[in-house]
Amino acid sequence: MKQVSENPTIALQEAEEHYRLSSENYIIKGAESHLAYYRDKHPLYYRTLLNHYSK
Repeated sequence: MKQVSENPTIALQEAEEHYRLSSENYIIKGAESHLAYYRDKHPLYYRTLLNHYSK
């Protein structure tokens, strides 16, 4: 996984909208989940969501 800043500058609403739009365009490839794909392809947005929802 790519290095990600500890303090992402992405707003939670922007990250949620980005994830929603990404899932609409996601095509299942084997057993890979959208979340795993999202974590690898969009680490800054993923970190924003993770920091908010893991509290």
